[in-house]
Amino acid sequence: MGFEFRVTASLTQEQRQHITQLLATRPQAPRAPGAMPDTDVRLNDHGLYICQHLRPDPWHGLDAVRAYLDAQGVRYTVEEIDD
Repeated sequence: MGFEFRVTASLTQEQRQHITQLLATRPQAPRAPGAMPDTDVRLNDHGLYICQHLRPDPWHGLDAVRAYLDAQGVRYTVEEIDD
Protein backbone atom coordinates (compact mmCIF):
# COMPACT_ATOMS: atom_id res chain seq x y z
CA MET A 1 0.00 0.00 0.00
CA GLY A 2 1.22 3.48 -0.78
CA PHE A 3 1.26 6.27 -3.30
CA GLU A 4 3.85 7.07 -5.93
CA PHE A 5 3.36 10.08 -8.16
CA ARG A 6 5.08 12.98 -9.81
CA VAL A 7 4.33 16.66 -10.18
CA THR A 8 5.69 17.83 -13.53
CA ALA A 9 6.37 21.56 -13.83
CA SER A 10 8.78 23.91 -15.54
CA LEU A 11 10.33 25.86 -12.66
CA THR A 12 12.66 28.83 -12.49
CA GLN A 13 15.76 28.57 -10.30
CA GLU A 14 14.08 30.80 -7.69
CA GLN A 15 10.98 28.57 -7.62
CA ARG A 16 13.18 25.47 -7.30
CA GLN A 17 14.97 27.06 -4.33
CA HIS A 18 11.66 27.94 -2.67
CA ILE A 19 10.31 24.41 -3.09
CA THR A 20 13.60 22.98 -1.78
CA GLN A 21 13.16 25.14 1.33
CA LEU A 22 9.54 23.98 1.71
CA LEU A 23 10.68 20.37 1.55
CA ALA A 24 13.50 20.93 4.04
CA THR A 25 11.14 22.41 6.63
CA ARG A 26 8.28 19.95 6.30
CA PRO A 27 7.50 17.94 9.43
CA GLN A 28 8.99 14.47 9.55
CA ALA A 29 7.21 11.52 11.11
CA PRO A 30 9.28 9.76 13.80
CA ARG A 31 10.82 6.47 12.69
CA ALA A 32 13.19 3.85 14.01
CA PRO A 33 16.92 4.39 13.34
CA GLY A 34 17.83 2.95 9.94
CA ALA A 35 14.20 2.57 8.90
CA MET A 36 13.01 3.70 5.48
CA PRO A 37 11.30 7.13 5.60
CA ASP A 38 7.53 6.94 5.16
CA THR A 39 7.65 9.65 2.48
CA ASP A 40 10.36 10.23 -0.12
CA VAL A 41 10.05 13.61 -1.87
CA ARG A 42 12.69 14.66 -4.36
CA LEU A 43 12.98 17.69 -6.61
CA ASN A 44 14.35 16.66 -10.01
CA ASP A 45 14.75 18.21 -13.47
CA HIS A 46 11.07 17.65 -14.31
CA GLY A 47 9.45 18.69 -11.03
CA LEU A 48 8.80 16.61 -7.91
CA TYR A 49 8.84 12.87 -7.34
CA ILE A 50 6.80 11.74 -4.33
CA CYS A 51 6.64 8.21 -2.97
CA GLN A 52 4.80 7.30 0.24
CA HIS A 53 5.39 3.91 1.75
CA LEU A 54 2.59 2.16 3.62
CA ARG A 55 0.40 5.26 3.75
CA PRO A 56 -3.30 5.13 2.85
CA ASP A 57 -3.63 8.86 2.10
CA PRO A 58 -1.94 11.24 -0.37
CA TRP A 59 1.12 13.23 0.75
CA HIS A 60 0.05 16.02 3.11
CA GLY A 61 2.40 18.53 1.43
CA LEU A 62 0.76 18.24 -1.99
CA ASP A 63 -1.84 20.94 -1.24
CA ALA A 64 0.88 23.41 -0.19
CA VAL A 65 2.94 22.72 -3.32
CA ARG A 66 -0.15 23.09 -5.53
CA ALA A 67 -1.08 26.37 -3.81
CA TYR A 68 2.45 27.71 -4.33
CA LEU A 69 2.52 26.71 -8.01
CA ASP A 70 -0.96 28.20 -8.57
CA ALA A 71 0.08 31.47 -6.87
CA GLN A 72 3.19 31.60 -9.09
CA GLY A 73 1.14 30.95 -12.24
CA VAL A 74 3.09 27.76 -12.97
CA ARG A 75 1.37 25.16 -15.15
CA TYR A 76 1.84 21.65 -13.78
CA THR A 77 0.47 18.14 -13.90
CA VAL A 78 0.11 15.60 -11.12
CA GLU A 79 0.15 12.00 -12.24
CA GLU A 80 0.08 8.80 -10.25
CA ILE A 81 2.74 6.26 -11.16
CA ASP A 82 1.24 2.81 -11.40
CA ASP A 83 4.05 0.37 -12.11
